Amino acid sequence: MRIHTDIHNLNFKNPVVTMGAFDGIHLGHQKIINRVIEKAKEIGGESVIITFYPHPKVFLNPNDPFKTILTHLDKIDRFYHHKIDHLVVLNFDKTLSEMSGEEYIKDILCNKINMSHLVIGHDHHFGCNKLCSLDKINSLGKKYHFTTEQVSAKLINNQIISSSIIRDRLSTGNIEEANKFLGYNYFVFGRVVHGNQIGKTIGFPTANIAIRKPYKQLPCNGVYIVEINWNGEIYNGICNLGIRPTIRKSKFTFEVHMFDFDRDIYNDYLTVSFIDRIRDERYFASLNELKQQLEEDRQTALNYFEKHK
Repeated sequence: MRIHTDIHNLNFKNPVVTMGAFDGIHLGHQKIINRVIEKAKEIGGESVIITFYPHPKVFLNPNDPFKTILTHLDKIDRFYHHKIDHLVVLNFDKTLSEMSGEEYIKDILCNKINMSHLVIGHDHHFGCNKLCSLDKINSLGKKYHFTTEQVSAKLINNQIISSSIIRDRLSTGNIEEANKFLGYNYFVFGRVVHGNQIGKTIGFPTANIAIRKPYKQLPCNGVYIVEINWNGEIYNGICNLGIRPTIRKSKFTFEVHMFDFDRDIYNDYLTVSFIDRIRDERYFASLNELKQQLEEDRQTALNYFEKHK
């Protein structure tokens, strides 16, 4: 996959194009992406995905606490899994936000990308006027010399998969369903930073993870079963998201306990994949009570991994 941030002087071969914010790159998005790849092969062309940075809702509502499932780097990492030919990243700015649907199609998709075929989702729209009529898009195709097809929605249990539904499942801790809609395990990528070392004193050393992007959607506070990728090696573990009510004057933390692991990994980066939620955060009257609960949480996770190995 080649990444392009400059849309001048592109030279794609018979490009088959789709575009969008693609937050989550969930199964609905994947259905569209797969069709782009398939169509490109059919016509001897190249698959081209266009996305935006920052997310349009982040740009248009800077004071709104909008959260994205994936950071921009997360999204690029996921696109690599789909073996597309080209990823075009457009800077979403005032000029782009004020383009009409026809201007966007003519000036960018046709004049810059030289699109031959357009694949859109069931709810796709273009430009500030939210152009979404398939008949209108087809008429623009005749005018600007491209063809169009629309991909139907992806459903699971009669539920249309969408980024907003996945955000809702994350916010309520329904990791199992969020992962089902995503088609992969939701993950967080971050750097290990120093904590207060309390976990180590009770036999549960943790890696404290710093989240670099404040708009990253996190699951609700609680204890989770996780897998941790450190330098390509996979470890099982549990993690806690929250304010650690047993520890006085504690701020929000994201800390991970990795099973069968004893290494100094400060300043290293981890990818933490969420598998299931064990419980809510709770206050414990003593560190000994906390340790007993963590032993139970650890055993719950071990039982899960034993069952699913």
